[in-house]
Amino acid sequence: MAEQVQAILEKMVPALKDLTTRQIFTADEIRAIVTRRRKSEYLLQRRGGGNTSGGGSGKNGVTKSDYLKYIEEEILLERLRKLRKEKVLREMRRKKEKQGRNEGEDEDDSDEDGNRKKMVAAYKTSGPGDSHIVQHIHFLYQRLLKKFHYDLDICFNYIQFCKDFKSFVQLGRVYAEALQKHPREEGLWIEAAGFEFFGMLDDQNGGGGGRKDEEDEYDEHTRIVGSSIQNARVLMQRGLRINGSTSQELWIQYFALELHYVQKLRGRKEILELGLKPNTAARERGDEETDSDRAVSDDEESASIENEGENTGMGNRGKKRRTKITNTMLLPSHIIYKNAIKAIPNNVSFRLRFIEICRMFPQTKCLENIVLETIERDFGEDVEAWVARIAYAQEEMKRRKRAGKASSKTDSVGFLKMIVGNENRETGTDDRPAKKARVEKKIDPDPALSLLHQALEAVPTARMYLECIRFLRIRIQLLRDYSPDVNNSTHQDDDDDDEDGQNDASFLLNGDEDADSAARRHTLLLERLYANAKDKNISSPSLTLDQVDYLLDTGKPSEAESLLSKTLSGTNTTKNHVHLWLKWAELSQQMISAGISPSLPPLVILRRAFRHTPIYEREAHLLFLTNLMKTLMLRSSKTERESAEKENELKGLFQQLLLLSRGSIYAIDDPKKTKSTECDNIDEEAECGENVNLAEIFLSYLQYTILQSEKSTNKKDKDDAIRSIYSGVLFHSSYGKSCRGKGESEVTAMKSFFDACLKYELVSSSTSKVAKKSGGADKKERMTMKRANNDRICKLYEAAISFFRGGGSGGFWRVVVDEYQRGLQDFKCGI
Repeated sequence: MAEQVQAILEKMVPALKDLTTRQIFTADEIRAIVTRRRKSEYLLQRRGGGNTSGGGSGKNGVTKSDYLKYIEEEILLERLRKLRKEKVLREMRRKKEKQGRNEGEDEDDSDEDGNRKKMVAAYKTSGPGDSHIVQHIHFLYQRLLKKFHYDLDICFNYIQFCKDFKSFVQLGRVYAEALQKHPREEGLWIEAAGFEFFGMLDDQNGGGGGRKDEEDEYDEHTRIVGSSIQNARVLMQRGLRINGSTSQELWIQYFALELHYVQKLRGRKEILELGLKPNTAARERGDEETDSDRAVSDDEESASIENEGENTGMGNRGKKRRTKITNTMLLPSHIIYKNAIKAIPNNVSFRLRFIEICRMFPQTKCLENIVLETIERDFGEDVEAWVARIAYAQEEMKRRKRAGKASSKTDSVGFLKMIVGNENRETGTDDRPAKKARVEKKIDPDPALSLLHQALEAVPTARMYLECIRFLRIRIQLLRDYSPDVNNSTHQDDDDDDEDGQNDASFLLNGDEDADSAARRHTLLLERLYANAKDKNISSPSLTLDQVDYLLDTGKPSEAESLLSKTLSGTNTTKNHVHLWLKWAELSQQMISAGISPSLPPLVILRRAFRHTPIYEREAHLLFLTNLMKTLMLRSSKTERESAEKENELKGLFQQLLLLSRGSIYAIDDPKKTKSTECDNIDEEAECGENVNLAEIFLSYLQYTILQSEKSTNKKDKDDAIRSIYSGVLFHSSYGKSCRGKGESEVTAMKSFFDACLKYELVSSSTSKVAKKSGGADKKERMTMKRANNDRICKLYEAAISFFRGGGSGGFWRVVVDEYQRGLQDFKCGI
């Protein structure tokens, strides 16, 4: 081991000597560097048992942190070397400038001046010490990768180091070796292709070794390393051969890569045109085509994506140039998309991501249309696909109408400038009267609504109706909130940000129509959809809830309540109608508060729903049970008979709730238990129960019973009623045994439950002491009551400690356990 360390250190001698000679580091500093490196090398050479591949090792074995600490120290040393070198060079420059000013005065010192000039030249010349530290870091990274079998985190760390220090030769090797070890890691393929395409700036005088020019500026020697579309394509294609059937991200990034390349080509062409043909000459030239343009068009005519030769009013040569070149440049992206949907055919969201990518680049409308056509062809009965097409049509309509108000507005994306909203934005040319006249004849005033009607005819399901209705309701709300004066001033102040036009509803207006008229038109269409769904017997709980919400928004609570009553009357199943029953009960209570008589009071509705819900539908049963208990506790009793009936009903419901609270492993907030297969079928709209906080219901019932017991004159009955509640929860059911598996809201409510129980018993104990002083009972009975009270309090403390200790030894609940332990000790000391 010592021989290996010594051999490594001896190889450093020439570089360290060079750093000393050029006064970058002093001799003492070099000795300190060697001492530190020797210590670190010995740490890396040590051996130990156990597996070291995971970052840790066996006893006394080398770890990743040993290597990374060593590398970090070397990086800091390299930064110090750069600063020292810059400092020395500045001093030498100052001496040279001073020498130049005094050159005519001191002719006798010519020999000394010559020596200084040589010294300055020597400092400007790169020595072996300049690249020594970076090379040593590369040596450490290579040893680290081999030691830990090319761990992915280490690979990315090494890649970033190579980029920071411009070690591009080593960077290529790292990418190649990492991809050999991790061919299934799509992020590596994407990053490697991104480096090959975008490249990095490099100084030809000092690249690769982590050194810049002394002036630290990019001059004529600066070049771009990488920037090869061929290499990037090869990497992406290799990655797709391995991961093409599973990796959506690789297909998306390859598609975006080709669009970036198109941007680069168009930007390059625009720069050349600006340099060769000024704007004045271009205006005089008109549509005249250059020889190079004609050659490119003739060579690539057969490779166009689709025929867009509708540019009437233009010359044939101009039409070819503006159509064929653009389509040919987009051809690789089109081919990538076709292969992507062959590899991953049955995923609508995957195809929609291609539209999102296209919208990041100008003049890609033909690609967007191709994606939409394939979605229409392959997903004619998919609701998500129709929704995406409707949303896209609305965005296009909004973009087109906004462009009509500001046709001269330009938008810079990448290298290009485009006319926003132009119908011929594919060509980037100015609008022509003949083109505009032809387009205006064929444009649908509202293509989104046309697609909406087509969607309802193609997919007449409850979910499709629900999505279309929600789309119309969003439009109606947008029109109601629309203020022409405010929106016009907003667009005049800042028209470059699309987010400023989020509340702009002017694109929904037809001709001279105002916002109120447009809102009424959409409202009539919405009501027609509700009527059509009813006529075709298309219904679902979500659709009914949406219609109820619409009726409530328009101020028709009686019609909403009648709709719920008709929907739920005569049904004996509540599995898919949980939220309808709860909404009916809530609406009934709201109508009573507003002074309107509902068809049924909320208690009757909840009792009927609870009665029709079988106990094996646990979530629905719990929802109705807890809501019924809450409603009963809030209801005031007019007579003692009603009060007694209510108390008996609450006791029965509480006992059922205890039976359904089956402990921590069946807790509602347990993430493993909350997912229900009933929610998977969206077309059937199976309504799953919400998460029920049982601890909150227990706490509410305890507080209600304590409040009611204050009105009772029989203290024994009062105490027995309260103690039966917390005894049932904490000692006679598994729910109060541990907090494991419960959500934070449940555990917080349980802490409040424990605190309420302890507070009641402590107050009861102090009341017993007062009764003892007044002589209310004999001595033996008082001692028995005292021992019973103390036992109950100690038992509550112990139950709380056991409950919160089940959540683990750390975290916030550990503090709660300590709090209850201190409370128990203080209480015992007080006894």
